[in-house]
Amino acid sequence: MVSSCGRQVTPNRGSSGGGSGIPSGYLQVKFRVTTGFDFTNYRYVMIFNTAGDGKTPYPNGTTTNFQGYSFAVIVGGGAGGTTPQLQFVQYYRQPGTTLPPQPLPIIFTPQQLLFIPDSNGLNTEFTVQFQRLLAGGYSGATPTPASSTSPSASPSASPSPSASPSASPSASPSASPSASPSASPSASPSASPSPGLVSTTWLFNFFTTDPSLNPLDSLGLGGAQDISFSSPVLDTTTAFDVTVSVPAGATQASNPLAQIYGGELTNSP
Repeated sequence: MVSSCGRQVTPNRGSSGGGSGIPSGYLQVKFRVTTGFDFTNYRYVMIFNTAGDGKTPYPNGTTTNFQGYSFAVIVGGGAGGTTPQLQFVQYYRQPGTTLPPQPLPIIFTPQQLLFIPDSNGLNTEFTVQFQRLLAGGYSGATPTPASSTSPSASPSASPSPSASPSASPSASPSASPSASPSASPSASPSASPSPGLVSTTWLFNFFTTDPSLNPLDSLGLGGAQDISFSSPVLDTTTAFDVTVSVPAGATQASNPLAQIYGGELTNSP
């Protein structure tokens, strides 16, 4: 057991993702809250940094030009209940500029991104399992949003960030999400991530937000304003099982349904 900036972090490098039923090339994320979920009024966000620059993503993205933001899985919205909307969003940065990144939806299939509601039977945990190659996103190509598409159950994202993490989901999966976004970019995820854009060492954070994606809580001691959380390094070339929990005494959202308890990340290389 190791302590990381006031929180308990339990890495288990000997754990085999495949032994847990996770397909090779996939990452499984369990998101845990204190009392239950409200998918109608809140969004539950898993944010990752795949740039290999050592920067933990923090909820104050609008004041840092979204440093450490590579992609996010956003859960919430829609009809609420156990069938919230699900979105996989890349924070795409125009090469050679310092402009804020554009949150753009990544097209996925039901096999590439799986959502399991109430995965602990207590309504305090959901599980997302996704193929890591989705993190490759547009692989350096300049994405041009298509004028229209005809998806069945689809996520969408606004073209410019407002708060953190700044994208509006609109996909409604049941046991597993369906594929394409309603305002989808013309470029779909590449067959494999671009080595120049996606590192094999990832950092992460969890947020809860309001429907406008203004942060309300995070894994850090300072909650919505935290800049203290130091993400464990996730080496995606190895099998690992990493558990994190919010430390006692942390500043948290006023509504218990928006309070993060912690989570668990399990990788199958």
